[in-house]
Amino acid sequence: MYRLLQIVLVLIGSWTAVAQAQKAVELELVLALDSSTSVNEDEYALQRKGLSEAMRHPSVLKAIRGLGEEGLAISVVQWSGPGKQVNSIGWRHINSESAALQLAIELINMPRALTGFTDISGAINHSVASIENNGFQGRRYAIDVSGDGTSDNNNPSSARDAAVAKGFTINGLIIHSVEYDLGDLARHALHTHYTKDVIGGPGAFLLNAESFKTFGESMRQKLVKEITGPLFVNLQQGNPDTSPL
Repeated sequence: MYRLLQIVLVLIGSWTAVAQAQKAVELELVLALDSSTSVNEDEYALQRKGLSEAMRHPSVLKAIRGLGEEGLAISVVQWSGPGKQVNSIGWRHINSESAALQLAIELINMPRALTGFTDISGAINHSVASIENNGFQGRRYAIDVSGDGTSDNNNPSSARDAAVAKGFTINGLIIHSVEYDLGDLARHALHTHYTKDVIGGPGAFLLNAESFKTFGESMRQKLVKEITGPLFVNLQQGNPDTSPL
């Protein structure tokens, strides 16, 4: 009995040490960028440039300052088809203007890692696992999925539902590709797909970029809304508030 008590105390100590090792942040955020074949090299460069410019924008920097010392943890994932997801920029702690500007430099220089089909399910599952194992402990958890097409095979709603059940919010940014523009019906289908099958969780929202050239402006709006999330949703681990926007 005494030996069993010793083992229990050791395990409790280990769990406590792991919990203490996790750095507290207000928000854990994955930026999941579409790198499928429908995104050509010029369009990928526009995504990279737009994201870098958004990270340097005064409104985003102001939102980051509003989080205080804890700030946010952020990572960038490129995704395409099944089994094709890469953490292009590993987890960064952003709690100052200098840290945000350093991330912006990394973003503008981020090489393309993937091409292939479109598997939003894989992007969501990969992002969830990355957040769960990143060494941070956030009050909110968000996955920011941007893309220009619907899923080729797996409907992402199951992956979305599993993530939401764990307390994650999934937001979307759909990009209307001029090169692959198939008309109003296809645009409506893309919007419906993201609304019905991709976004979810407390405060989830969807934005539209009319082209890859306007991606940066849409991403700026999206980042501000996600970073300042406590103004419209209070999502804490194990205690989600499902108040609408």
